[in-house]
Amino acid sequence: MESDSPSTRSTASESQVQVKTSMSTDAETLTAEEKAAKRTQIYIIAGAVVFLILLVAAIVLMASNPEATTVVRDIALVFVAVETFLIGLAMILLIFQIQVLIQVLRDEIQPLLRSVNDTASTVRGTTEFVSHNVVSPVIRIAGFASGIRRVFRDVVGVVKATKPRTTVQVGTQEEGGKNDEAAE
Repeated sequence: MESDSPSTRSTASESQVQVKTSMSTDAETLTAEEKAAKRTQIYIIAGAVVFLILLVAAIVLMASNPEATTVVRDIALVFVAVETFLIGLAMILLIFQIQVLIQVLRDEIQPLLRSVNDTASTVRGTTEFVSHNVVSPVIRIAGFASGIRRVFRDVVGVVKATKPRTTVQVGTQEEGGKNDEAAE
């Protein structure tokens, strides 16, 4: 170890600092979702540990004190009976609400769906009527008018092509772009 020079020791400490820095940046780069997931995981583990501790404590207390165990058992039975009664009431209310929902569906939604279906068929008939009686004739007329325009343009083009061309004499020009007649 006598060969360790100060420069060797400084590079070793620098590499340790870099490792610590990279560890801290890894912890900082966790997203909020990852942090929340880790926090939730810790809460679940802590809750399981607390539950196990309470369960072991309850078993030890019940084993050491049988009179208290019978009292706790009686209280638990009463609690379970009340809970069963409340669940039964909730089931009856749920069945009643399902019956009301079925009645609403039958009495209000079904006629509404029939009305929507009738409206859709009316719209379908209207679009078919408009298509056959308005759009198709307009398209035929537009096509006919376009054909007539094209024929007229072709006829005008033929007439222009058959006309003899006359040459126009241009007078001599002076300086400045004026012709002789304008100069006199």
